[in-house]
Amino acid sequence: MCYPVVVPEHDSEVLHREMLDRPVDERRYQGVVRPDKTVRWAVEQLALVEEKRRAGPSHLAALPGPLRELAELLTELGWDDLAALARREELRAYRKLDEPKPGAFAGRMVETMVALRRNLVEDGRYEEALAVADEQLAIDRHRSGQEETREWRTVLLTRLGRHEEALESAGAAVAELRAGLERAGLERAGRKSAGGAAAGLKLCHALTAFAERLDRVGRVAEAADATAEVLAFWRGQDDSRYQVARSLDELSDRLVRSGRGEEAYEVIVEVWPQLRRDDGYGELAEIWHNLAVRLLPLSHPRKALAAGSEAVRRHRARVHGAREQHRAVEERDDWDDDHRYAEWYLRERRRAELEESQERVRQAEQALREALRTLAACLRRLDRTDAAAAVEAEAASGSSSSAQ
Repeated sequence: MCYPVVVPEHDSEVLHREMLDRPVDERRYQGVVRPDKTVRWAVEQLALVEEKRRAGPSHLAALPGPLRELAELLTELGWDDLAALARREELRAYRKLDEPKPGAFAGRMVETMVALRRNLVEDGRYEEALAVADEQLAIDRHRSGQEETREWRTVLLTRLGRHEEALESAGAAVAELRAGLERAGLERAGRKSAGGAAAGLKLCHALTAFAERLDRVGRVAEAADATAEVLAFWRGQDDSRYQVARSLDELSDRLVRSGRGEEAYEVIVEVWPQLRRDDGYGELAEIWHNLAVRLLPLSHPRKALAAGSEAVRRHRARVHGAREQHRAVEERDDWDDDHRYAEWYLRERRRAELEESQERVRQAEQALREALRTLAACLRRLDRTDAAAAVEAEAASGSSSSAQ
């Protein structure tokens, strides 16, 4: 929630005491003590900031620290619009301090810009956050945080609906990382050296974002090629079964949508043994279902049946787990023991917790029904009509008994 800030008698770009006279939204509060205490601390910190302001330009170096602490308290309170005001004042102070010797405060300015961008994003002010990211990139040419800022720049352009610009931004990030790998002699992203692995991981994340933006603007075949490189990277890493499965899901989908169905089948078959090594207790259930749905129209019904059976098995485990968790939530009796909050709020939180838990059960059951229907379609394609009918009946009844 963004509260309007109206201070007619003061500069609206600078925080003043009356701006803190607002309620705390419990849903956004991030503190560990009672909200009223954090408000009191913020008021006291603002008083210190005002004292530093009155000291004049000769004491400017003493102002950014208190402003930063104030902004952190305001962020805890969920008042990102006010925190952004404090960050902007902190940034103006650093700019002034930086004038005699440009670059001396660049590191502090970048830290402030990162925090300011986060506040602006939380406040839904994406255009302003984008401007901050652009400025940060301009002054932060040789620092390690550039990759994250470039990623955020792409995300913000996407949220603003500027998809072609987001694609250009993501492509530039990939090109820059590739150039860095070449300069360092680490052409192969999956190289086992520490430097090669770290650089390869950054390139993998950048390629993932690039593929998403290519797909979004309709360049699906190019998105598939980028995703193939992502999958190759993850297959070379230890403990990356989830990433391998996710990349396979995206790649096979993009290959099918770009008219390369047989390539999709081949890559699924190639990665299949690696996926089967997963423990299978509810993990990757949706991905196995997606593979079954994808394989069936590719005229590979037996492989689709195997994927569909695996999906149903894992979805059953998810349903069982969701029901067990819901029972545990229902049986928990310490929900009203938190002395920090009023009883009405604890009751409301308890109600929301139960509803959320029940919704997870409902979603798991619905996903199982969909997986059962897909399994039935696979069975019918193989003329196993009796088995298909039994699975369809189970899907219609919502039962979770084993399908034959």
